[in-house]
Amino acid sequence: MADASHVPDWLRLDNAAKIYPPAYSDLAPEVFRIGVTLAEPVKLAPLQRALDRTIKRCPYYQVNLKRGLFWYYLQRHQRPPKIELLESAPVSRIRMRVKDTQLFRVFVRDRFVRIDFSHVLTDGSGAFRFLSTLIAEYLRQQGIAVPSGGVVLNPDDPPEEVEFTDAYPELYEPGTPKPPQLSPAFHIPGSVLQGYHRIIIGQVPVDQAVEKAREFKCSLTELLAGVYIHALLQISLTTRRIPRNRRVIRLEVPVDMRRIHPTTTMRNFSLFVSPEISLRLGDYTLPDIIRTVHHTMRLQLDPRELRRTIARNVGGENKVIVRIIPLILKDRFLSAMHHRFGGNISSGVISNLGNVVLPEEMSAHVTDIAFVLGPNPTLRKAISVVGYC
Repeated sequence: MADASHVPDWLRLDNAAKIYPPAYSDLAPEVFRIGVTLAEPVKLAPLQRALDRTIKRCPYYQVNLKRGLFWYYLQRHQRPPKIELLESAPVSRIRMRVKDTQLFRVFVRDRFVRIDFSHVLTDGSGAFRFLSTLIAEYLRQQGIAVPSGGVVLNPDDPPEEVEFTDAYPELYEPGTPKPPQLSPAFHIPGSVLQGYHRIIIGQVPVDQAVEKAREFKCSLTELLAGVYIHALLQISLTTRRIPRNRRVIRLEVPVDMRRIHPTTTMRNFSLFVSPEISLRLGDYTLPDIIRTVHHTMRLQLDPRELRRTIARNVGGENKVIVRIIPLILKDRFLSAMHHRFGGNISSGVISNLGNVVLPEEMSAHVTDIAFVLGPNPTLRKAISVVGYC
């Protein structure tokens, strides 16, 4: 069994996580779902044993959110998470600011295993590694040998310090200029259907999707982002009145920074790039948009450009004046910042988890991967993508 005695009893929130507690609401709970569909119905007892072993390997997820005088923090506890019955809701609410709330939930029904994560804990990459470790151990509990390595952690190994370390400050360089301020973006008009979160699921063969991207000489994410912007453009053309300061269609596209700055952190380590088109520059065809998205994303993915965002995010929290402001005032300020730099400047979000690869012994028992973003009443819609074959 993994020895977690060296993991601190409390952990600072990583740089990305600090915005989520102030921004939390029941309509925007800052939760996402990740899961698998297995070839056979799930057996509850082996899965609970697997969860017990997996959480001991990842004790930095067995935490509650706590309020301090100046910052929120994560407090470890020893209550084992319990598997719940999967209901029909696309994602559940995790009321992170309610006392003793578990910050992730595991659900099961028939062949489905789903885990809802509060973004305070991690991003899609960290969540998928936890999920893969859980399912691998579940199969082992039934006598199926699955090797550790890659996305599968060994439950008998002790947690490595890098796994619960905030990786953002490693990229911070004092003096780096901040990125330019972005204007508000076009939003789909209409009222929010409160209390409902609908999803549309589509599947396409990975090889066909990649081949289509090659035709446009772009990546699959760039292709999908371009099609998304094109769809929003068609909606904008039927919108009666768009405020002058919102005549931009801009997407929020998360980037897994582990691909640029290799690390095995299990906490948040993503930034965003923001491809856009201006509605004031005339007509755009789909090829025009995809070409614009391709070049914009390549420029914004330059490590020097990404460091500008790091400079804004990390540099701000390092200021002495920021550190000594009481949390009650920080909550108001960070909530306003989330509105300013979050949904207000984006027309939509598209998050691509990428093409996931499981050990062969494990993939034989996993028929499908699920990835669903939580609701956002400002953006009103989001696209999540994952490849598995």
